[in-house]
Amino acid sequence: MLIFLALQACSTDPDANDSDDAVDTGDAETDTDTGTAAAPAWDDPGASIGCDPASPAGLLDDTLLNAALDADDLGFDESIWRDWERSGYVRGPYQWPHFEEVHHDPRVAACFARQHAADLDAAATVPHPTAAALGVLYEGAGIDVAGDPIDARALDLATALTALVEAAGGGDDPTTATTLPVDLAEALTPIVLALAAGIDARHVMDDAAAAIDKPHRLFAAAAGLVISSRDYFPPLADAAEHDAATEWFLSDEGPRALLLPARQLAFAVEDANLVRFAGTATDWTFQTDAGTVRIGPSTDDTYVPEDEPTLFLLELGGDDRYTTAVGGNANADNPVALHVDLGGNDQYGYEVVPDSDDVEGALPSDDDGRSGTSSSDTGRQGSGRYGIGMAFDLGGGDDTWASLRMSQAFGALGIGVLRDDGGADHYSAEAGAQASGVFGWGLLLDGGGDDTYKSWAYSQGFAYAGSSATLLDVGGDDVYTADPGSAFGGLTLYYSPQLPGGEGNSSFCQGAGFGLRGDSWGLYLSGGFGMLRDVTGNDDYVNGVFGQGTGYWEGTGLLSDGSGDDQYDALYYIQGGVAHYATGMLFDGGGDDRYNQRIVPYYMQTGAGHDYSLGMLVDDGGDDMYRYGGLAVGASNCQGVGIFVDKDGVDSYEALSAYSTGLGNHSDCSTRVADPSIGLFMDSGSDVDTWIWPVGDARTPANDSSFGLNWHETDDEHGGAVDGDGVTGF
Repeated sequence: MLIFLALQACSTDPDANDSDDAVDTGDAETDTDTGTAAAPAWDDPGASIGCDPASPAGLLDDTLLNAALDADDLGFDESIWRDWERSGYVRGPYQWPHFEEVHHDPRVAACFARQHAADLDAAATVPHPTAAALGVLYEGAGIDVAGDPIDARALDLATALTALVEAAGGGDDPTTATTLPVDLAEALTPIVLALAAGIDARHVMDDAAAAIDKPHRLFAAAAGLVISSRDYFPPLADAAEHDAATEWFLSDEGPRALLLPARQLAFAVEDANLVRFAGTATDWTFQTDAGTVRIGPSTDDTYVPEDEPTLFLLELGGDDRYTTAVGGNANADNPVALHVDLGGNDQYGYEVVPDSDDVEGALPSDDDGRSGTSSSDTGRQGSGRYGIGMAFDLGGGDDTWASLRMSQAFGALGIGVLRDDGGADHYSAEAGAQASGVFGWGLLLDGGGDDTYKSWAYSQGFAYAGSSATLLDVGGDDVYTADPGSAFGGLTLYYSPQLPGGEGNSSFCQGAGFGLRGDSWGLYLSGGFGMLRDVTGNDDYVNGVFGQGTGYWEGTGLLSDGSGDDQYDALYYIQGGVAHYATGMLFDGGGDDRYNQRIVPYYMQTGAGHDYSLGMLVDDGGDDMYRYGGLAVGASNCQGVGIFVDKDGVDSYEALSAYSTGLGNHSDCSTRVADPSIGLFMDSGSDVDTWIWPVGDARTPANDSSFGLNWHETDDEHGGAVDGDGVTGF
């Protein structure tokens, strides 16, 4: 797993990832001395990729020469950050530990992006992929979560249920577990113990938060700064309240208390090999004061909302239909919600209640209605709100997941997980979904298949302050849509100030880190780390404003796509386009890719940094097509750093504006010219590229040429562009 501070000491062994010993098989092991089963253990982490940010790079040197820039001056000097810290704008308590090292040096950022993708790829291949991926999220956030998987070797289910009843504050007679098949009871024992551990962790949170607020208010307020609600966390009106809430959140007695139990729960589910029970007929219910435990038979069942919240539902198979919250915390008295379905073509949805404000093209309302955007206050399908919410769909099947807000791997003061192990799946939601975190953690792990993801805002790898969220899709030809808006064949619900008149949506999707720039409050919160990783396949990405590897206010966003012929279309602040002290990156692992061929883009795209931000796009090769507007393809604006790298292939570039392409530009920020504005463009490889350039512009980009531009021709602007050959350094 990623330990970022060790990047500069990475292994240089080219065969480090090829060792058969690097990954735990996950098979039940036996202690050869005692003849008993070995204690459960986490899967071995992935190996270091051996990335060296200081390695020689000839093409980068040529580009820096064209930009009149020394290699040591590429990036941001630490003194800039200290100056802004004194103003109170940056370096708040929510800043992730990786941020400054990544933000300040583009080559370190490239190592970080590649290592994090490698860690997730490794996690997807081990026997307990969800537990392993959660470990990657925790370490990427700089949180040391000590502890082992639940060891239930000496215990039975009745003992585990006794612990569960005690943690929940009451429940049925645990001895009823004797009615279950022996092998099923044995498989459930560590899962039930992990449920109890999660409830106990919530009690720790409640006790530590007693001076801040009541559990039901924290449950309601958790997502409030992003997903509108009657309250918000942390409180902003009173400085003392805000400081107390922040201290609690960052302590081991705050939501971080849930991290180990969540990972233990995921491990227990994946270690139990529950799919061996698919098709059986067990029907069993056990009540606790924290929710119902239910085993449903392998039939085509329909589950509708009930008065009692669900603590754990194990569905043994069939083509099932759910309008319940499945794996979503129902309220503050339901601290853990676990759902496991063992096969079939399942439909996960909600009870539709039409509202007079519903509009064609949007998802229909639930009983909370709509006021422009959805007003839904129900988290579903892996929604951890002030708790742990997990939904597992195992055994394959083509499944449909539909919800409105705070769903499909959403975490707010908690951990939300959605794991679907394969099939051609369809995910749709409006906002705060598909791996999304607001003061929490979200993980969506799809095991493969040709999937579709549809949302409007704050989804598909979105992380607000205090958050880490990752969407990891292992394979298939997938379609990721963050509705771009009414002017682009969609529907505008989340109006963008960059595109007035309702043209497009503010998305913050597909790898986006978002912080609070509270000028009116005088309060600033560093953004989190949002990532979308698609390992392989011919994938299709559509986004509105802010997305596809973007960040805002000390947030970090990364869209990392592996192999395949991919399409990327979006509007503004996209594809490694980023604003205001943030980092945004798009890494494509190769293939014949198409950038902005279906939608005409605006500004700040394909490797562009604005206002002390680092924006980067790296494409590893293939015959690619790029179309772009102004401030794009290695462009800086207002002391930003923009990096564009295409490593190989017969590429074509259609520039809609000459205000781009290796552009050094301080724009209207001329009072800050003591700090550089850096834009670098690099196209490597010996193939002949095609350039469609604006008529009348003096520059003539061509193969084997240098053509960087300083827009105001001042010493603080460093624009470098080289279409040549050699190592790029990224």
